[in-house]
Amino acid sequence: MKSRLRTLLLDTLLFLLSMAAALAVAECSLPLVKNRSLDEAVYQARRPVIQAQYGAFHPVLGFTLQKNLRDVRQFYPGQLDYTVDTNSQGFRGPEWDLSPGRKNVLILGDSFAFGWGVSLEETMGKVLERDLRRKDPAWQVINLAMPGWSIREALAALELYRERLKPVAVIYVFCPNDIDGMTPPLPDGTYDLAYHPPPGAEKIFADLIRRNQPEYRSLKKWFYQSYLKAFHARFIRPLLSSRIRGSMRVDPPPAGFDFPPPLETATPPDMPETRFLRYGLQRLRTAAGGAELILTTTSDKSIVYKADRPENLRWVLKDFSLETPGTRFVDFEEFVRRTPDGRKFYLDFDDHWSPAGHAVAAGMILPALRSESR
Repeated sequence: MKSRLRTLLLDTLLFLLSMAAALAVAECSLPLVKNRSLDEAVYQARRPVIQAQYGAFHPVLGFTLQKNLRDVRQFYPGQLDYTVDTNSQGFRGPEWDLSPGRKNVLILGDSFAFGWGVSLEETMGKVLERDLRRKDPAWQVINLAMPGWSIREALAALELYRERLKPVAVIYVFCPNDIDGMTPPLPDGTYDLAYHPPPGAEKIFADLIRRNQPEYRSLKKWFYQSYLKAFHARFIRPLLSSRIRGSMRVDPPPAGFDFPPPLETATPPDMPETRFLRYGLQRLRTAAGGAELILTTTSDKSIVYKADRPENLRWVLKDFSLETPGTRFVDFEEFVRRTPDGRKFYLDFDDHWSPAGHAVAAGMILPALRSESR
């Protein structure tokens, strides 16, 4: 009996060691395949996420970046190489000039508006500021965007700083995931958009930062960043799920174009998502006060590689701008769908805008600033 048990344990151990060796060989071999889909998936897991490494808890905004960062390098071989400085408020860019006579433009949004993947001087805000200052040096474009924020935090930032910054224009750079974390409506049909820190929120956030430092090691982190997990996500799971296959589908563009063409016009369906977004936009419009509110789209590649549809939330922004005084809409997505080689407006493995994308967005927004402000 003992001999059989010993043999069984030995066989089990040999099996486990063989499996571990096979998985190790696969993990070492998969990078040599040079499969773009695999490499992209690994990049998404391994790329530096600045708010997870250099974030700071904020009781109203949830988080910003740490204050007064200098030359923080965000690097991934062949894909990312840029630096970030922050001011004394924890936002990207220099200290705000609060002297009288400034014409302040505020930029709200997430990592697109923040300038993920590009230098500060290449961001939409800095390009726009240079263009505006050619006519009047009083202009100042202030970046209040933060990677990982939603429309909730964008609204909170505007409400927190509007009296101090007194903007003449507010630009909201909308990304489809800005409605993530959407909550049900209250009995009166409105939504609670305020940040409500859970018990121990600051400690929870500090632990998140600790676990995202490069020197932190864990089996869970290793597996999350492994080629094995990427292979499972990109090849195994799609075989088992029609929903995942659909999310990875790419619709064919016309000859010479990278993306399918836009619809000429559309009426967005009445859905919980559209109602939530409309309410958030109305709150932004109210918080902007007498400032012009300019709405623009980011439309990451997961959106523009698919055929345009009425459910596309950019139609909500367009309709809202048409029916709301003091609001303009700049449709970046329509532009890239209509432009040959539109892929150049995005980074390579990343969904975010390239320097060319930031330059185009700034050029489209510039005329939308109302003439009396200029």
